[in-house]
Amino acid sequence: MGLGELEREVLAKVYVAGLVGQPASLAYLSKQLGLPGDLLRQVLDGLARRGLIKPSGGPGGCSYVLTEEGRSSIKVVMTGGAFDILHVGHLATLEAAKRLGDVLVVVVARDETVKRMKGREPLNSEQDRLKLVSALRPVDLALLGDLGDSMKTVEHVKPDVIALGYDQKHNERQIEAELRARGLKARVIRLDVHVPGVKSSKILARLLREL
Repeated sequence: MGLGELEREVLAKVYVAGLVGQPASLAYLSKQLGLPGDLLRQVLDGLARRGLIKPSGGPGGCSYVLTEEGRSSIKVVMTGGAFDILHVGHLATLEAAKRLGDVLVVVVARDETVKRMKGREPLNSEQDRLKLVSALRPVDLALLGDLGDSMKTVEHVKPDVIALGYDQKHNERQIEAELRARGLKARVIRLDVHVPGVKSSKILARLLREL
């Protein structure tokens, strides 16, 4: 028996809560999903009977975590970038990435990483960029990247799919080899989605000309 849209949404919220160390209690999930407690409890009870979630601590065992079967029932997509000058091209990319699965986790590059990759300081701090990306509708969770080893975040999230932007300078085969070396099984997909003429570098160049 397949999962309904609401059941997938609940599993996704339980998964995200686990990533950030937030107990997935009835009250928390109700607030996140905008559902009345009675309806949510029915959904949770049904998922528990199917072995997709299980109680985990909290008063009366009212917090939940995914079981292995529950985790395998949803598809987690990861993507990332600097998002220094947020524009419609970023939104189109994130929407396309979200369509690949049930959960979209976005890794926001640290300030030091942006400086190293782009040869300049970011215009917006990593905390500001994190807040902006977190506020976008397709994004289920935004995280700051690891300064020392970018794959540590991948190991933490354990995505099913890693989605690369059409112009990101990453080598798919190198990423796949690193994933295999660390025992991870994510697929690496290059998205073919972009808005013609819209790039952060072009926007920045235009702003500098107009100063």
